[in-house]
Amino acid sequence: MRADEDSITGLEDLAGRTVHVRQSSSFYTTLLAIADSIAGLQIAALPDSTETEDILAGVEKGRYDITLCDSNLLDVELAYGRQLKAAFSIKPTSLGWAVRQDNPALLAALNQYIQQEKDGLFFNMMEKRYFENKRTAVRAKDSLRVDLSGRLSPYDEFAKKYAQLYGQDWRLITAQMYQESKFDPQAVSWVGAQGLMQVMPDTGRELGFTDLHDPESNIHAGVKYMHQLLQRFDAKISMDERMRLALAAYNVGYGHVLDARRLAREKGWDPDRWFGHVEQAMRLLAKPAYHKRARYGFCRCGQPVHYVSNIQHRYDAYVGVLTMARASGQERL
Repeated sequence: MRADEDSITGLEDLAGRTVHVRQSSSFYTTLLAIADSIAGLQIAALPDSTETEDILAGVEKGRYDITLCDSNLLDVELAYGRQLKAAFSIKPTSLGWAVRQDNPALLAALNQYIQQEKDGLFFNMMEKRYFENKRTAVRAKDSLRVDLSGRLSPYDEFAKKYAQLYGQDWRLITAQMYQESKFDPQAVSWVGAQGLMQVMPDTGRELGFTDLHDPESNIHAGVKYMHQLLQRFDAKISMDERMRLALAAYNVGYGHVLDARRLAREKGWDPDRWFGHVEQAMRLLAKPAYHKRARYGFCRCGQPVHYVSNIQHRYDAYVGVLTMARASGQERL
């Protein structure tokens, strides 16, 4: 349910509510089993093509009332900043591997793998990446506390300098910088991206930068790379939309954005608009039916969707706070 709701604590509170789930899911069967004992409980069957993350997004935005899902999937969405929360557990479940009864060798190999990897370095890295790393605009509130002084970050001067050099908005650069590193110049991602703008070393060298932990060099590299991506999209597309497409390409790669734009056109959506169009096509590329025929194959499709959305929300917040600071006469340029 939505994060601002406190009205559901048990099964009896589902009376008069509508639970949205895929009809093909096990949740639909579970809800049917309890529906007769709860007055007014409605079960809304969603198409099988609807992803769990799309249902959760619908609950957050008010398109759907409430839903039932696996707790681990909710935890991933919460890590991305969804304004949702769990009400209660319908029944305990456990995730596991399923193998044929006549294949004990495979079962033994899987058990050995799990025993070796559980709580190991790789396991802990993946758990931290998907469940503990709060990639959310909500975390940006800490950085907004100083905004009434007219500063967004300790690196505003560099952001303004290179925004002017490459014709970009320094507030958007700062929003992207927070999304990438939370203003930590020593940040290193699990794949090796470095610094404030999380530039890959190879990309940095191609752009002419070697010390990516130097704040100015890293910001320059990131903004220059964004400039290059922007130039790859048709100038006839509005700057706002080109920037969103470029942000997605910065996160997941230019080729995957091209695949998403082609798929958007195929679906009758606008390939020149991100929200509600290319972003929807990007989500579809996680499905084999689509990524198997895509030129650049499978991508981490949920990540660029969250990435662009979080930066947009943070940018809007920065603009709002700076507008307030300017109105009160406290902003210093």
